[in-house]
Amino acid sequence: MALASAVPQESATAVTHERYYLACDFISGTGYGVQAVLFSVCAFYLWRQRKVRPIYAFLLAYTTLLFLASTLVQVAQAHLTELAFVDNKNFPGGPWAYHQNSLGGVTNLLNVCARLTLLLPSNVFMTWRCWVVWVSAGRRVACLVISLPVLMIIVSLITDTFLFISYTHPDSHIAHVGGSHGFIWSNVYCSLVFSTGIIVTIFILIRLIIHRRRIRASLSHAHGGVGYLSVMTIIVESFAVFSIVGALCVIATGVGSPASLPFSAATISLQQICEYLIILRVARGEAWKEDTITTAIHFRAREVELEISMSDSQIDVNRQGADTKPEQMREERSHA
Repeated sequence: MALASAVPQESATAVTHERYYLACDFISGTGYGVQAVLFSVCAFYLWRQRKVRPIYAFLLAYTTLLFLASTLVQVAQAHLTELAFVDNKNFPGGPWAYHQNSLGGVTNLLNVCARLTLLLPSNVFMTWRCWVVWVSAGRRVACLVISLPVLMIIVSLITDTFLFISYTHPDSHIAHVGGSHGFIWSNVYCSLVFSTGIIVTIFILIRLIIHRRRIRASLSHAHGGVGYLSVMTIIVESFAVFSIVGALCVIATGVGSPASLPFSAATISLQQICEYLIILRVARGEAWKEDTITTAIHFRAREVELEISMSDSQIDVNRQGADTKPEQMREERSHA
C-alpha cells in the first residue's frame, strides 16, 4: 500500500486542528504530572501543620479539590481523545469534526465542569494573594485594587453559565447568541479568565516592586541595602509565567488560531502549578504576608545594629591589645 493512500481525506484546517488537539493532550498530561508531585509535597507540609492554624487545614482541602478536579479533567480529556481518534475515527470530516459535534456530550460537559472548578477558584485565589500584597497600603486601597478582578470573575462566571447552557440546550436563545457550539461564549470566557489573571499579576508585580524599593531605600547603603525580594520570589508570587502564557493564549484566541488549544492547556496547568508553589511557600512560612515589609525592615535594622555592635567590640579589643603591648615590653626589659 502506498503511503499517499494513508493520508486522511480531510481538509488542511481539520488536520491542523487535530494536531494541535493532540499537542493539547500532551501538554495537559505533562502539566498534570508536575501538579501531582507538587500536590504531594504541599499535602505533606499542610497535613503536619493542619492543627497549628485553620488556614492550613483549609488550604489542604483546597489543594485536594484542585488535584481531584485536575484528575477529572485528565480522565475526561483522555476519554474525549479516545472517542474522537479511536472509536469514531471514520466520522465524516475526521476526529476534529466529531469533537465539534460532540460538545454537548456527557464527557465534554464533565470536562467543562471540571475546568470551571479549576479556573474560577484559581482566579479567586490569585485575587486573595493580590489582597495580601496590597493590604499593607491600606484596606481601602486594597479593595480598590481588587475591585476590577472581582468584577471580571463575576462576569466570567455568568459567561461560563451561558456556555454551559449552549452545550446542554443548543436550541435556546443563549445558544443562538453564542454561535455554533457556543464558540462566542467560549472565546469570551477564556479571554476573561486569562485576562483576569494577567491583570492580577500586573497589580501584584507593581506592589512587589514598590515593596522592594522601599526595603532597599530603608536600609543603609553602607551595609549593602540587601533586598528581601529576590527575582524568583517576585516571579512566583506574581504568577508571572502563567500570565505570559495566558497572554499568548488570549492573542491566539483573538485571531482565531488553533494554537489557542495548546496555549490554553499550558495556561491552565501553569495556573495550578503556580498555586501549588505559593501554597507550599505559605506552608513553609516563606510566602508574602501582610506585615512582611515591616518585618523585613525591622529584621535588617536589627542585623545592622548587631554588625555595628560587633565592630565596636572588635575595635575595643584591638585598642586593649595595643595598650597592653608597651606594658609587656617594659616588664620584659626590667626582668632582663
